[in-house]
Amino acid sequence: MVYILKVGLLMKKNNSAEETFQELLFVKESTKVYIPMSDGQDIFCQYILDDKTKSDYIIFFIQGFASGHFTWSDFWDALHEEFNMVIVDPRDKKSNELKKKSKCTIHRIALDFIEAIKFLKLDEKKLVLFGSSIGASYVAYLVGQEMIKPKGCFLTGTSRKPRSPRMLVHFFFLLPGFALNAIVKPIARIYMRNKLAEGFQKQIYKDRINHVDFRRWKTCKSLHDWDATEEFRKMSSPVFIIRTPDDKYHKEDEVKIIRELIPNCKIIDVPTYDYCHIKPGVYEFTQTIKKTILEEM
Repeated sequence: MVYILKVGLLMKKNNSAEETFQELLFVKESTKVYIPMSDGQDIFCQYILDDKTKSDYIIFFIQGFASGHFTWSDFWDALHEEFNMVIVDPRDKKSNELKKKSKCTIHRIALDFIEAIKFLKLDEKKLVLFGSSIGASYVAYLVGQEMIKPKGCFLTGTSRKPRSPRMLVHFFFLLPGFALNAIVKPIARIYMRNKLAEGFQKQIYKDRINHVDFRRWKTCKSLHDWDATEEFRKMSSPVFIIRTPDDKYHKEDEVKIIRELIPNCKIIDVPTYDYCHIKPGVYEFTQTIKKTILEEM
């Protein structure tokens, strides 16, 4: 099923608000499939492959916690003009209806990505992994554990541990599942109020909180305790970290630490958070990604 979505985003421009519409071209045009995993769980995947007019390299994109189409759709649209693409939703996503006995651990999620790659018969030497937030940590696990040797990796919103407040997270998991959404969402809105940059970042995180199912986060509790330090340290593929000055949720000091951990790592500076998420910046950002792949990986 294809969903055509529209979002009104309040953006500051000449002291007035404007609506930004996302076309969701990749979302509409991609093939959508549930891929059966070795543990019996089905995982949602959307992809565009075998377009001979595009680069030989394939972008394998891994999202962060609770991110959805609005977070990256403009960037996906720009990327898919240049590359074939695959997006596999991690188990924390509502698109994956978890079975009662399905595990939601770091290793199991990493296996999902590997099994999806095998299902789609992708050549890992042509894969470029792009991970956002905890998705960047999944990339680190895949490469650090030598589960895959891709062409290279792009990481954005990097951190060694999930950014959720630790005490609150443990408190949330004491609540019964039926109460999580009713109690946690208002608290999450308050927590996020001063943690995010104005404009697109704040609006998109509000949208995430409104639509996220916190009962799923309880099922995937082990993800919130994971420290990816050793995985970053073991990464052997070329890695490029995208650094954004006005991303108030992912801290720059974490970027510095992770950069020192990764042996073969370089920084790509972007001027704003919006630049790599919405038009028109995504087109120039995509050309930076393409040039980096062709010339530096």
